[in-house]
Amino acid sequence: MGQMPPYKEHRQIFIDWCFREVSPQRGDLTILGFDWLSPKEQTLLAVMRFPKRRSEWINGRWTAKQLLLKAIPLLDGRPMAEISIENHIAGYPLVMIDGQPLSGCLSISHRGERVAAAYTAHEDILIGIDLEWIEERHPAFLQDYFTGDEIVWVNTGQPNEQAARTTLLWSAKEAALKALRLGLAVDTRMIEVRSAFENEMESWQSLNYTSDLPEEGTHLIGWWQQRGNYMITLAINLPKYEDFSFRLREIPLKE
Repeated sequence: MGQMPPYKEHRQIFIDWCFREVSPQRGDLTILGFDWLSPKEQTLLAVMRFPKRRSEWINGRWTAKQLLLKAIPLLDGRPMAEISIENHIAGYPLVMIDGQPLSGCLSISHRGERVAAAYTAHEDILIGIDLEWIEERHPAFLQDYFTGDEIVWVNTGQPNEQAARTTLLWSAKEAALKALRLGLAVDTRMIEVRSAFENEMESWQSLNYTSDLPEEGTHLIGWWQQRGNYMITLAINLPKYEDFSFRLREIPLKE
């Protein structure tokens, strides 16, 4: 019999998150000035050619900085330009404060003028948040990205549920791959998603993941909820054998 893993004390982990509408042409966020961006962020923005990409990137940075300022007491009162959200070489957002990486994990997702962001200060946990517009997909999309059991689950739903089920599965896979820091570099069918579909608006419901990926020592869990015609999913990649409970705190941000 193999050696049992050491006992770990139960810990409660807070995940702070937000979901909001942002427009670079309204309120404090303006296309006429970006003094709230750090010098490194302004350099990154300057090389972005496509308006849609620029707008989404700006909206995401603005929302994420607002979340961090409200979620982290030590940042209270800091100018936004002193928070620099940069791109790690592996593709995920890296928060820098005074030239040093901020502990914890930040994830950002945007769809049009809506943005979702999530942050945890816990150093051993990686998170991924994803935001999608609920829409119908071609049957070929399901064949390309979903497992057989997932396709059955979509097709056995009520006709008015199938678009939401499809979007839920796709979003949950995106969130999981962010939490694993893999992106879409792997076959999404290597991660299978299972969930009840109670369609409770604005209430988190659990996601269960199984994976054929050769990632050792990790465990994926997640949640989802629907806001209007948007699907939000949150995945957490945590060490095996750790005894955690999670509290998801929505941080209200003014429009």
